[in-house]
Amino acid sequence: MQKWIKLIAAVMALCLAICITGCDKETGSSDSDSSGISDENNLPARKVGYIFNGDASKFNFTSQLCEQRTKAANRCSMETCYIDKVSVSDFEEAVKKLAAEGCTDIVTCNAVFANVLSSVSSKYMNINFIGYGTRRTSGNVAPYTEQIYQGAYVAGMVAAYNSDTKKIGFIGDRDLIYVNPTVNAATLGMQLVYTDAVMYGAGATKDDEIDKALQELLAKGCDVIICYTSSSYAENYCEQHGIKFITSLDFSEIEDEYSNMLMYFYCKRDSYFLAQFKQMQMNTWIPEDYVGTVANGIVNISAAQSAAKPDTQKIMNTLISKLAGGGEIFVGQLDDNTGRVRYVQNDMMTDEEVYAMEWFVKGVEVVGNFRNAQTNLPKNPLDVKT
Repeated sequence: MQKWIKLIAAVMALCLAICITGCDKETGSSDSDSSGISDENNLPARKVGYIFNGDASKFNFTSQLCEQRTKAANRCSMETCYIDKVSVSDFEEAVKKLAAEGCTDIVTCNAVFANVLSSVSSKYMNINFIGYGTRRTSGNVAPYTEQIYQGAYVAGMVAAYNSDTKKIGFIGDRDLIYVNPTVNAATLGMQLVYTDAVMYGAGATKDDEIDKALQELLAKGCDVIICYTSSSYAENYCEQHGIKFITSLDFSEIEDEYSNMLMYFYCKRDSYFLAQFKQMQMNTWIPEDYVGTVANGIVNISAAQSAAKPDTQKIMNTLISKLAGGGEIFVGQLDDNTGRVRYVQNDMMTDEEVYAMEWFVKGVEVVGNFRNAQTNLPKNPLDVKT
């Protein structure tokens, strides 16, 4: 504990969908032959199907997952396909269609599917599932999750260090994993710079909802916005209106186009997918729990961008090194935003306690949930393309 007190002191010193629109087939450099037997080791051919809740044709959380799928598949000649814009109510139908396409393995790519996966997977015991955002292992389901809030911890500190008003806005999409822990981690990072700063939180998913949330946050005086949404609407809005922002999407290919971005944090899953594909091809795949972190390279944190103050990278390096070394975020006394003491000075939250966090830490002010009741309902008729 003394170690991190000294580290924090150092930081402070430096601061002063069905809608189904497609089952689009993609393969690596070589496909399995028509006999259903793979070329390598005479093992049965494998085909992996992905189920996305969002639209893979747009620049968003879904499209980045889809791109990572493709990169991994190309590196080991794994045949893959996907169905996007899948609603929870049509999840089982999507599984059925992928099974009919010959998929031996299925990856579910949104936490909204976690509950329905538990019941549907038991009906398809001949198919192996990787459940994104799922925490329960079964005979044919491997849970995969990410501690994206580690990146938010650094983002909160960067946001505060680059704020003039000590008011930070956070837009969180409830369809993404661990929104409360991510808001809380950002707030604790913010408080390394200003103990009296305020994190204003707003819930939104669709672009019109995000727009309303942004207006409310800006009306509160927020001069930095942290975007934890599937859509990139908030980032583009901030760029067009000269508002400093931080995003949880991978902007590595286009960061030069955004002069108001301070930094970004995101998950890079290529290596995880590749490892899973290779096990499938060797017929050694087993349903193991996996957690993506900064330490194992899944959670990535960008360099400070040109909009950030000159010393931003130095203070980022301190926290990134802490996280890469296994340092904890939710440790010591934690009070919630109602004044209740949740954890005492010597306590450290377990991972499961963090995942299940339903409260906000002191310093968070919730301005509203702007999601409407129709957010997750499909808009298009069943339409499968191969």
